[in-house]
Amino acid sequence: MPRQRRAARRSGFVALVVSTVLGLAACTSAGDDGATSPALVTPAPPDGSSPSAGAGTSAASDDATAADLEFLAAMLVHHEQAVELAGLAGGRTGDKELADLASRMGVTQAAEADAMRSWLEKRQSDDRGATGHGHDVAMRGEISRSTLERAAELDGPAFDALFLAAMVAHHRGAVEMAEARLAEAGDPAVARWARAIATAQSLEIDRMLELEARLAGVSP
Repeated sequence: MPRQRRAARRSGFVALVVSTVLGLAACTSAGDDGATSPALVTPAPPDGSSPSAGAGTSAASDDATAADLEFLAAMLVHHEQAVELAGLAGGRTGDKELADLASRMGVTQAAEADAMRSWLEKRQSDDRGATGHGHDVAMRGEISRSTLERAAELDGPAFDALFLAAMVAHHRGAVEMAEARLAEAGDPAVARWARAIATAQSLEIDRMLELEARLAGVSP
């Protein structure tokens, strides 16, 4: 019996680890057999609620600082750029794996952006001196309007190359922004949010670099 209990505990632990990894790696592609891809898991907003469920009720913490507000305001715009570029991929890339990845990025980052917008609106609606921070967070890895316009004109391998180059740089910028926030004092819940964003986007960078290498290998 003790051996059976230990085996059951090991089985439960392995299942938990696998579930967590799949959630963080939601950016990876579905299997070739068309199986359902892992459920999307987005970093939870500072109040701990789901970004896509009840986001309008998220409460802003009294511990929020100017660094928190500036980070989330900048990351909101950053996410919106990623959503716009990801939205172009469906009808332009000929690579199913890249199309799936872009679709998941768009859904995930749109949900995160909604949560950030809700949190900021709630924070700014409270009379806590939310304005007048003095400076803005640098937008790192920004996708320029000219890049987005160029992407809208391309398809096939040319689109794939532009998408991956722009999105890898964009994700690296998000990681840098999150790490800069983590170096500041502020709401611990916002810091956890920043850390989750950095972790998720680092995983996506690795996946995009693998895709980039594969596509470069098959290009004429």
